[in-house]
Amino acid sequence: MTLLSQFQDAIAGLYWISATDELWEVLTLNGEPTSEAIAQLSGKASVKARDFEAFFKNATTEQDWHGEEDKADVQRYKALVEMLKENLQAIAIYAVGEAEMDVFVVGRAESGQWIALKTMEVES
Repeated sequence: MTLLSQFQDAIAGLYWISATDELWEVLTLNGEPTSEAIAQLSGKASVKARDFEAFFKNATTEQDWHGEEDKADVQRYKALVEMLKENLQAIAIYAVGEAEMDVFVVGRAESGQWIALKTMEVES
């Protein structure tokens, strides 16, 4: 199974929770993901870097009020974070836009291919 397929399996049916719930998608990038390249890919301006650990903190932390489905999602996010750390180098997170932001988690695979996981985050 290719790394892209592994990431696709890991994110299948997994939602990023913000003011709206958005699915993830896997992309391959042509070259290093600079702020300019990410803005062009998104079609929006205002690119901001995000801290990896802080970005995934809520998604990987169980809460007392979580039901079984929420707890399962936390475990899936923990596994995704480990998968990212084990398989990608130079990991960065970019949020593009203002209230409705495209979020890209990017990194370089051992093969040299740049991979991005993309979702949307809506601030209310």
